[in-house]
Amino acid sequence: MNQGNITRSDVRRRRSIGMVSDRSGVCLTELMVSLTSGAIVLAAALNALNVAQAHVTKQQNDLRHQQDLRLGLEVFEQEVRLAVADSIVSATPDEFRFHANISARRTMITGAVVPGQSVIAVQDGSGWSEGKTVIICGSQACEVHRLSRSGQQNQLTLTEPVAMSFPAGASVEVNNRVVYYAKRDENGTVKLMRMVDGGANILIGDLEDLHFSYRDEHGLITRQPSLVKRVVLAIESHHSLHRVMREVSLRS
Repeated sequence: MNQGNITRSDVRRRRSIGMVSDRSGVCLTELMVSLTSGAIVLAAALNALNVAQAHVTKQQNDLRHQQDLRLGLEVFEQEVRLAVADSIVSATPDEFRFHANISARRTMITGAVVPGQSVIAVQDGSGWSEGKTVIICGSQACEVHRLSRSGQQNQLTLTEPVAMSFPAGASVEVNNRVVYYAKRDENGTVKLMRMVDGGANILIGDLEDLHFSYRDEHGLITRQPSLVKRVVLAIESHHSLHRVMREVSLRS
């Protein structure tokens, strides 16, 4: 009797252990499946986040580029409008070079200037940088000179003396050397460069292509500087679906 009870009790215990083992095995499998599913979902979520972040970054870069493009073209238009046909040095598809007073610095002579004089009295010469080119114009003619030192409140000092007389009231203004040109790097990316009096900087970067063209008073294409009346800048950008063009009329 006792032996049978022990045997039956032992069987029940073993069955209980087997059931627990089975249940434990099922739970572990479910856990593995859940972890795998969770990893897949997390990977998909991270991938979606990366795609969204890349899209946002691209939109930000495109917006920043559009702002740079707009501001750069505004500077280009403002300065090119100051040029006249006689001030154009070169007009090629890759470069437009001219002279203009882009800083609007001008003053008047306050006392008569005689030939051989290199220091001239002016209304206000402060802020005029050393080495700048200036044009002195009287009623009959003009002379081009360079400043040997920075301008002072009431005088300008020239590197060479004047060759003719100028009366009080004659005008003096800065004559900047301005160049807009295309610069291409080894990757084929194009930049619109701006150089004023020898100092160059990037006006608009990350472009696919750009070129200048020129039209005369009849609207015909020309490359002869003396005939140029309008400058056309065409830009193709990686950040824009359409071509950007600006047509600027020169100062008459």
